[in-house]
Amino acid sequence: MAEEYPSNSNRAKNDKPAAPEKKVEAVVSGGAKTRKKSEAKKLADTFISEDAGNVKNYILVDVLIPAIKKAVCDIVTNGIEMILYGETGRAKGSTVNYSKISTRRYDRSGERRDYTASARRGFDYDEVIVPSRGEAQKILDCMDEVIAQYRFVSIFDLYELAGLDAPYTYDKYGWSDISTARVLSVREGYLIKLPRPVPVD
Repeated sequence: MAEEYPSNSNRAKNDKPAAPEKKVEAVVSGGAKTRKKSEAKKLADTFISEDAGNVKNYILVDVLIPAIKKAVCDIVTNGIEMILYGETGRAKGSTVNYSKISTRRYDRSGERRDYTASARRGFDYDEVIVPSRGEAQKILDCMDEVIAQYRFVSIFDLYELAGLDAPYTYDKYGWSDISTARVLSVREGYLIKLPRPVPVD
């Protein structure tokens, strides 16, 4: 009897089991609602909340360090002039070429443009508010489970977990990490505060 060998055909290669279809079910019994962001809130989320680290880096590298270097340069220059001329201030007719003293020009305008462009990218959606803190935390826990299994959770998934309807476009944006998410107490209930969503890869 002839020995059977595994097939090398493309059909055999394509017969691998498909990835399980993502299924998300509501974990809130009812009472969830949405709230539109104000223009001021959208601006704050875009330029402050998510890019605080970039802002700190910009202040340190583009503002503080150049200012400190200039101050040190002035101290050294004034010290040399005091030794040579007995007083601070440049001698009459002499000039100091600061371009020769500076070893690096801190021109990071290109990075600032990139930062501004990246800060403006994103997707605005109506925030989700639920009746209790426990339900809000349960939604976040389920979102973490979806990320662990599928590596990404969409805004559409968030709405499904809250028992809310969402447009199909909400499935094109979401998160691969919600470690910075938190629950905030607001007048209407408990708001699920999430990082700025990004497009699905």
